[in-house]
Amino acid sequence: MKRGQAYYRYFLKGEATYKINFISYLFSGVIQIVAVLFIWQLVYASTGQGEIEGLTYAEIVIYTLISTVTMQFTSLSNDYEVAGDILEGNLVYELIRPVSYTVKLFFKGLAQTTTSAIVVGLPLLIGVVIYMGQTESLLSVLLRALSYLVIVLLSIGLMFCVNLLFGYSAFYLNYAWGFLFFKETFIRLLSGALFPLVMLPKSIRNLFLLTPFQYLNYFPTMTLLGKLSAEEMLKGFIIQGVWLTILAGLCTVFWRHAIKKITINGG
Repeated sequence: MKRGQAYYRYFLKGEATYKINFISYLFSGVIQIVAVLFIWQLVYASTGQGEIEGLTYAEIVIYTLISTVTMQFTSLSNDYEVAGDILEGNLVYELIRPVSYTVKLFFKGLAQTTTSAIVVGLPLLIGVVIYMGQTESLLSVLLRALSYLVIVLLSIGLMFCVNLLFGYSAFYLNYAWGFLFFKETFIRLLSGALFPLVMLPKSIRNLFLLTPFQYLNYFPTMTLLGKLSAEEMLKGFIIQGVWLTILAGLCTVFWRHAIKKITINGG
């Protein structure tokens, strides 16, 4: 753990060194919010309805902001890191280091997440809490925000495991980048990052809700938005923990199997 913390501090300093990282995180977050809200404005204006599937325009604005916050907290790129190390032959050197390769990846990703969360995530989260506290009990909002942060911690673990599993595809594919690009769009759709899953037809929505991907964004976002009961939050939290355990186990099994068949291009 001490070595992991040392890696975290090292990579965090590296993130802080390059101011362009902060600027890119900020602009990407702002552009994404503006673009999504513009689309939703057109959607609500075209329907002429005050709400869609139980969400008013004001609530969809808050949903978009919370969803963006959640994506900042879970913005990991360990899948590209793994694929790059495998395809470029660097994995051989990583395996002989005294620190676990997975531990290094986790704390490096955590450093990246910390940076994006500080620049975009936390300011937005504070703003959302203050805004919601004007129309309902501030104590209730704060309690949901606390629950949200606990859930997001598990979401980070889930995203890390999902990325690892997709990154391991480079063990078997000579060119994994296209597969990883597809993964990003796929997860944004199934996680509710593009739009609330409640907007989907019931049969498709129920199918998406059976996957672990809703716990990456939709579940924490709806928790903070106040659209889930205490029972639904507790049940979702338990299921999220179960999915994290399952995916972590799959990562271990997949790694042990894949490392036996390692074929590195050029090395």
